[in-house]
Amino acid sequence: MIGIALILAAEPVPQTMLATADEANTAYVQCLFATSRAAMSAHLSAEAFERKLGSACIPEEDAVVRAGTAVLLRRGEPNSSSSAKRVAEEARRSVVESYRQALALQH
Repeated sequence: MIGIALILAAEPVPQTMLATADEANTAYVQCLFATSRAAMSAHLSAEAFERKLGSACIPEEDAVVRAGTAVLLRRGEPNSSSSAKRVAEEARRSVVESYRQALALQH
């Protein structure tokens, strides 16, 4: 019954809201990869890169979480904020994993 209520309560997401979320996501991903490229150029270890990335792209991450939360909330998804945060964290982990793989290929 609750699931049906959530579906009925969900509204279509306006195109402007989706565009804002897309722009925030693009900025976040670009920041993550720019940080990765800079770290690769500086020959940082995987551990040093992970520390560096941990404090990088914070404003972009905040924007993508806010925009993602708004879209998910509009769609009626429960725990929209935690879901948006989880997606942002997964993006960071993915960039760290890609960095580690790139380092491994160099050796």
